[in-house]
Amino acid sequence: MAVMCTGGVWLAAALTLSAQDDPPRIIAAVEFRGASAEGEQIARDLVGIRAGTRVDPAALNTAKIRLLRSGRFVEVDYHIEDTEDGVRVVFELRERTGATTITHRIRRIAFEGNESFDDRELLGHIESKKKFWFIRSGVFEEERVNGDLMRLRMFYGDQGFLDARARYRVEPNVEGKDQALVFTIDEGTRYSIEAIEFRGNREFTHEELEIMTSSRAGETINPRRVDADVSAIRTRYGELGYLYVAVRAIQVFSNTPGLVIITIEIDEGEQFRVGRVVVRGNTRTRDKVVRRALNLYPPDDLFDLTEVTEARRKLMNMQIFSSARIFPVGDAAGVRDVIIDVVEAEKSGDFIFGAGVTSNSGLVGNIVLDMKNFDLSDKPRTWSELLKLQAFFGGGQHFRLELQPGTVVSRFRLDFTEPYWYDKPIRLDVSAYLFSRGRDGYDERRGGAAVSFGKRFERGLLRGWSGELAFRVESVSVRNVDLFTAKEIRVNEGSNLETSIKGSLVLDRTDNRLVPTRGDRLRLSYEQFGAFGGDEFYGRLRASYVRLKTLSTDLRGRKHVLQLRADGGVILGDSPVYNRFFAGGTGSIRGFEFRGVGERNGLDETNIGADFMLLAGAEYSFPLIGNRVRGLVFLDSGVVGSGPVRAAIGVGARLTLELLGPVPLEFTISVPISSDEEDETRAFSFQIGKIF
Repeated sequence: MAVMCTGGVWLAAALTLSAQDDPPRIIAAVEFRGASAEGEQIARDLVGIRAGTRVDPAALNTAKIRLLRSGRFVEVDYHIEDTEDGVRVVFELRERTGATTITHRIRRIAFEGNESFDDRELLGHIESKKKFWFIRSGVFEEERVNGDLMRLRMFYGDQGFLDARARYRVEPNVEGKDQALVFTIDEGTRYSIEAIEFRGNREFTHEELEIMTSSRAGETINPRRVDADVSAIRTRYGELGYLYVAVRAIQVFSNTPGLVIITIEIDEGEQFRVGRVVVRGNTRTRDKVVRRALNLYPPDDLFDLTEVTEARRKLMNMQIFSSARIFPVGDAAGVRDVIIDVVEAEKSGDFIFGAGVTSNSGLVGNIVLDMKNFDLSDKPRTWSELLKLQAFFGGGQHFRLELQPGTVVSRFRLDFTEPYWYDKPIRLDVSAYLFSRGRDGYDERRGGAAVSFGKRFERGLLRGWSGELAFRVESVSVRNVDLFTAKEIRVNEGSNLETSIKGSLVLDRTDNRLVPTRGDRLRLSYEQFGAFGGDEFYGRLRASYVRLKTLSTDLRGRKHVLQLRADGGVILGDSPVYNRFFAGGTGSIRGFEFRGVGERNGLDETNIGADFMLLAGAEYSFPLIGNRVRGLVFLDSGVVGSGPVRAAIGVGARLTLELLGPVPLEFTISVPISSDEEDETRAFSFQIGKIF
């Protein structure tokens, strides 16, 4: 009877079990040698092996296969080195140095032997493209084509064709310069699952394990899904303190042709609770700033590995550490201490001079003092410490002072954040601001202050959500009102006092706060104006949702990303014009002027906004040149008030230039496909932010 092991690909092998009596070897560190910084990060994400876990030969082989399958590395090997704390797993890598370019051009791509999937389906799983005018060169690259063979085999394997093979040939034309690229597919047998069995499980019953997995008997086998099932089981054990659990899936061909039996073997190991929490590497940052990122408390909590992963993410998102490692140590029965090893970022603060220009807001200057590891109690001992930003440091607080003079918009803002108010998991935000801008038919000036309290829920029904309660008071001045402007604006001419209380809930599951490529974000809020007095009394309800999906990743690790978004709001009561809903411009409905969409009134048809808004859009972004230039294709649409649906389609580019620092640029060209005759449209929009 043949046996096959999962782990990214399926290989015929003999099943060998290690002796259960041997003491487990614990991984103290995982290193990658021979790769660039970018390649090392890609490898680390693909491998998924963490310090503090048990050495698992099957997992190491799986990691090696995943690295080779990624197409990023042409050679992969690993070895194990003994250290004082355990063992070090070292991956030796060699990256692709750039494909050899052949002057031949691909004029046609064809497939042979593909009976189960048509050519169009298979074209979506390869990276080689035929020449298309001046847009695509169609250059033949041998390494890319070899990668296409791997991607085709992976695709067929995911559809149950475990024996599928793929080859290619080229057919030059008469001149020998242009050619057809032909892929030959040998599909083989499509396999289904006869049964799924579990062995070695004591913590969970078979029925509980079945709930954790998505593979089912009777379905076509999908190796990628089986890998995900193994990972899901390993993660669930990790949540319960089984630090060194080993989970592997073994596939055995059934006596019935076309069927396989999957056995998931589990070596649970010992269950551990949290001992001491030790912080290392912080020279100026307080221990508590590091320790409170870990939501585990000795001696009652189990050593939850998912909490460890989340703690590292929190530490890196604080942007005050250049690296963070968290791993277990110790040899006491049932207990492991936690080591949090951090390296502080070199800079304690930033003093930034910059400028930007956008089609929404014109030219805007930017002067910023930004301190992400601020400590209000760390007062300077000398003027030199203050000027060199060496004081007020180490408390994990955030202080930001920003001045933005502009041709259209001017702002001043001061923000202070204490993430753990009185050492409780409650975030305190205090801000004061001034703002002025010319509007349609009047000038608007605001000045105010706000205090908010926020909390991220780590447990219970709201786990993963963040809540915020904000209090605000501000003065809004409506000045320089045009002679024939709408009466809705005239009634608020002069100074207006506003107070409000606002409650928000946010669920953020994106992979990166600044440049997300997958996950989703949901935000719900309600703000009651006039809660503590003022000139107006009304409510505003908002909801927004963004969904991101990485469609594919090329050989250089660049991602093709689809983003879907929706944003809606309704005002309950009678709101002044300056707080109503408008649409148009970057971040709203491109193809229209900033705030160019809304209801209109008055002799000069002034835009007075609306009490209701619903926006929806889709955007596909893809790499164009290197890692710094991305192309965009988008559809924006929305309804504001009682007007018709507005929509626009467009294309654009996002660039990041390195001139004395990162300079983001975005240019879009869009065409309205549905509009109202009074709307203000804009075909070209841009945004340039320059840091000196």
